[in-house]
Amino acid sequence: MPKSRRNPGGAGEGGAGDRREPGIGSGVGKAAAAARVSALRAALAHDLIRAGRVLERRGLIVASEGSLSARITPDRVLITRRGRRIGDLTPRDFVDLALAEPHDSQGRAAASTEHRTHLAAYTARPDIEALVHAHPPGLCAFGVRGEAPSLRALDEARDAIHALSVVPYAPSGTETLARSVAAALTGQDGAPASDVLILRSHGALAVGGSVEEALARLEIAEHLARTLLLAERPG
Repeated sequence: MPKSRRNPGGAGEGGAGDRREPGIGSGVGKAAAAARVSALRAALAHDLIRAGRVLERRGLIVASEGSLSARITPDRVLITRRGRRIGDLTPRDFVDLALAEPHDSQGRAAASTEHRTHLAAYTARPDIEALVHAHPPGLCAFGVRGEAPSLRALDEARDAIHALSVVPYAPSGTETLARSVAAALTGQDGAPASDVLILRSHGALAVGGSVEEALARLEIAEHLARTLLLAERPG
């Protein structure tokens, strides 16, 4: 008969000295999980703060325009607070929201006015880990026209963005806009799912598997738009 496993203190298996790993339901397991989420939240806030600074430095936002978010867990996101300057964010300028956040919650009241669009995007596409919304001048110019710049014009745009579309106008912060964004991100009427959207008369947004990817897609799309606009100028 095999000998039972004993701990260094000599107690038998199941005794007071047994050193099993705590189960996920234990207090220790829950504390460890909470610590991991807290660390991830801090890391995502850092990434979003950097993204806000890049957007401001490149002239893609002005003052408190735009909004940023990232997925913390499958059903929770971190989003910028309402009215904050995106280029001057601090770790305290973010709100945690559940994808099924109650409509009358304090979190919704504190979050960006565009939080409905963010929540709809994450709900529609589980692969989205970050969303960057800004008002890039070149993309906004195409939005006024109701057109999307052709990805065929630049190889890097076609490779990085895959699909870009224009969302019909709807008032900022409304459920109507949120539903339209979700539909464009997932594809509709035979159109491909898009990773960059021009919101007609209301800026643009990009999504990605990380904050960096979403930011890069928006930057590349804006470079494409400005290039095409310059190409239209006489001479």
